[in-house]
Amino acid sequence: MTEGSAGQLERELKDAFKNRALIYWAIYAELRTELGAEKAGKLLAHAIERRGREAGDALFRGVAADPRAIAERFLAVSPAEGRLFPTDVRRDDKGGVHIQVKACPLKEAWEEAKLPPADMATICRIAGHFDNGVFGGRGIAFSADTWTEGKAGCCHLHLERAG
Repeated sequence: MTEGSAGQLERELKDAFKNRALIYWAIYAELRTELGAEKAGKLLAHAIERRGREAGDALFRGVAADPRAIAERFLAVSPAEGRLFPTDVRRDDKGGVHIQVKACPLKEAWEEAKLPPADMATICRIAGHFDNGVFGGRGIAFSADTWTEGKAGCCHLHLERAG
C-alpha cells in the first residue's frame, strides 16, 4: 500500500467515526423529542454499552484480568496506530493504567456540528458507554470521565485492579 493510499484510508476511517458520532446524535435527538432527555439517554447508552460489550468480548478474549494487559491490548489496536485517538498513558504503582484521550473524531464531529456545550457533554457521556461495555466484565475496576465544558481533550479512562 502506498503512503497516499494509507493516508486516504486513514481519512476515510476518521470520516466513518465522525459519521458514527452524527448518527448517535441524530438518534438521541429524535428519541429525546419523543421520550424526553432522560429516557432517551438511558436507551441509547444501554444500546451503545451492549455493542461495546460485544466488541470487548472479542478484543479481550484470552487476555488476563489485569489492567496493564487489558490496556496494552486496547492501545495496540487503536485505529491508525493511535493517530485517530491520541493518548497520554500513565501507569500507577498499584498496577492501574490511566488513559487520557487527547482527541477523538466523535467529539470533533459534534464540535463541527456546533452542538451547544451541554448537548456535547450529554452525547459524550452517552457515547462513553461504549467504553463501559468494552472494559466492563473484564475482572478489573473500570471508570471513565467523559468530556465536560471547560475540560481539555476528551475522555479519561481508568483501568485498575478489582477489589
